[in-house]
Amino acid sequence: MRKNFALIGLLCMSSAGAANIIYAGKADCRVVEHARVSGHAAYWSGACNDGYASGPGALQWSKDGKATERYEGTLSKGLPEGAGIAQWADGSLHEGNYQDGLLQGPAVVIFKNGAKLQGNFERDKPVGNVKFGSPGDDQYEGGWQDGPEGHGTMTFFMGGAYRGQWREGQPVGDGELLYPNGLVRKGRFNGSFRLTAQPELPVAGKQYTIKEQNAALGSNIRGIASGGFDVPPEKSYAQLTPEQQQLVKRHYAVLQDDDAPPYLEKGMLELSRAMQGLISYRDATGDLHVNVAVDEQGVVQNVTLLKSPDSESAKLAATMFMLLRFTPGRCAGQPCAMVVPFRFSLRYKK
Repeated sequence: MRKNFALIGLLCMSSAGAANIIYAGKADCRVVEHARVSGHAAYWSGACNDGYASGPGALQWSKDGKATERYEGTLSKGLPEGAGIAQWADGSLHEGNYQDGLLQGPAVVIFKNGAKLQGNFERDKPVGNVKFGSPGDDQYEGGWQDGPEGHGTMTFFMGGAYRGQWREGQPVGDGELLYPNGLVRKGRFNGSFRLTAQPELPVAGKQYTIKEQNAALGSNIRGIASGGFDVPPEKSYAQLTPEQQQLVKRHYAVLQDDDAPPYLEKGMLELSRAMQGLISYRDATGDLHVNVAVDEQGVVQNVTLLKSPDSESAKLAATMFMLLRFTPGRCAGQPCAMVVPFRFSLRYKK
């Protein structure tokens, strides 16, 4: 699980409603200054009443001439009250109903990295069940307390899900693994999604490379065409050592010791050669991020391009990936469909 639940702690940093209230803005149109914007200048575009900013409008905070935080909605005596949207300086967006300057009731928080948290809030803090996740990543729904707590379900982007008990953001207690093929494994979990104890995950120390097919003119030495592989790129999954298979499998939270992810039938070598051809043909330079959905027979069903050097390279890459063949993934002894991510950094060699 690749989440930083400490982000949610930011929701509790507001000092609005504290005993010692500090005001900012014009003397006849004051707004409450909370801890995140201490010492910042405040600019209110709405009406004023009895010396306070009140009614609908926009509140912009700035420091040293640069915009920091912004609130659009209703203020009452200088505090957010009712429906409003706040853009924090850290890039997060907070939308919902406010009471005494704090989120109260149904609300949504979207963090800078795209992660979204939806739920009910009490005084700026999510309570009860929430929905949390990022586009194209794992999704969680269930109990929450600065992270998954109590009963909840984590649906893994790569395939499958865990449903059961959580403690301090970790699966702890009774739960079950839901495989993409519909099979279920029940068990008791202790901080990881593994049902059995496993050896310490090997560290990807050695990096493997692929050499150019031909040596440079006047030389017998072939240069390096591509590199950065954690496992030998010319080998199939079955040809990898158990330790190397663990490295490949580590991103699939649902997979157990006797399971396997989809894997290129001929290893990464063939695909890497194709990427070299793309570079040569298009002079493509930049990052190529692709997610490939593979069915139970090892056939590519769709290709999602997340990042590409340019639109034409993206089209060619998508065609290449659709033609790939995989050994099917296996879940609890049966074939299952999963997603396989690929991340390339394309660099043209002169």
